[in-house]
Amino acid sequence: MNRDERMMRETLDGLLRRCVQCGLCLSTCATYLASGDETLSPRGRLMLLGDHLEATAADEGPAGRSEAAAARAWDLCLGCRACETACPSGIDFGLLDYAKQIAVDGTVAARRRLSGALSWPGSYRLLRPLSDVGQALLTGRGGAAHLVRALPGSPRDDAALCRRLDALSGLDSDPRTRPLPDPVRRGRVCLFTGCASAGALPGTQRRLIDVLEAAGVRVDVPAEQECCGALAEHAHNREAALRIARRNTQALAGPLAEADALIVEAAGCGAHLKEHPPEIADRTRDAVAYLLDLDLPPRRELPLRVALHDPCHARHAQGQVAEPRALLRRIPGLDLLEPDEADVCCGGAGPYVLFHPGFSAEVGRRKARLLADTGADLVVTTNPGCLGQIAAGLAAVRPQLPILPLTDLLWYALLTPGLTPAAD
Repeated sequence: MNRDERMMRETLDGLLRRCVQCGLCLSTCATYLASGDETLSPRGRLMLLGDHLEATAADEGPAGRSEAAAARAWDLCLGCRACETACPSGIDFGLLDYAKQIAVDGTVAARRRLSGALSWPGSYRLLRPLSDVGQALLTGRGGAAHLVRALPGSPRDDAALCRRLDALSGLDSDPRTRPLPDPVRRGRVCLFTGCASAGALPGTQRRLIDVLEAAGVRVDVPAEQECCGALAEHAHNREAALRIARRNTQALAGPLAEADALIVEAAGCGAHLKEHPPEIADRTRDAVAYLLDLDLPPRRELPLRVALHDPCHARHAQGQVAEPRALLRRIPGLDLLEPDEADVCCGGAGPYVLFHPGFSAEVGRRKARLLADTGADLVVTTNPGCLGQIAAGLAAVRPQLPILPLTDLLWYALLTPGLTPAAD
């Protein structure tokens, strides 16, 4: 064992000793709740990591079967960080992330290629027709089939969104009366488009711009920006993630010099951008948190029961819990419902749906059942991966219950009956 390995071992040993085996992490771990197997819990994974480190220190390779079982347990971790939030001993998620890297050593090249493909917005546009008409593929159980089932989606056309929400609310909405721009400028922001949002949710991004402009905020969309790099990070391709961060910093630095903030709709992108260099990280604002601070136009009454799903990258990585609830409660007539296990992951987790499709689908169905059990008319969330994953789960357990981006619902609430339709 060289000096660097000894230092790493000492650091890991210190963190492992802080685990008091209290089990408070169990109720927040999606893989444990779905399986009942404690080796698939944070506590179990840490115990397996301790055994692995002891065997490594003694130059004793663990038996093939136990090594494979440990690698499977680590690899099935969703990386949601709910255990980090729950842990009273302050154990950092970096421990489990280290274990995950051990588990994927043999497949990292393939994972990097797949994650790289998903970092391109065009891949979502190419896959979308499969989710709409590829019924033969949707009957499969492999990673590709579950990826197609779990693609995020929301009506691109405003009229289609209005028809969907009118059917739930009993209202009669004219999409041409979209939120009107306020002529008084009160701010200027840059919009981060990302990959999944740009490729799969272009209507949602355009409607977010409508909402911001209705509050008097000028919105710029900088050219040359890329995927945030989170997918590369998930595939343990740190070099690619750093390259993406450098390119985004170059593309965004100029526009941000004249803007108040970089607005990010996808919670996963927002969490990762906050790990970029300070000139990006310090300017990044989640769209929901930013909208909460704005003087938005009056919202019309929406007689809807709405269940909120918290993305892990919002709730655990950014500590954002109150903001989406406060924004929804500002819509008159809306009844906000809280599902059980609100702090538990939905099982999306970026490329996880490709590598562990069966487990991902089971976790997603569990989350979908809990959301449906609220009696909601509609589910909303703030991350495209969660949107697609929960939609796939709802299709299996409660197909009549729709899910939409939270900002789409806010856009709909800002439509004003009786106005002359806005010019195209």
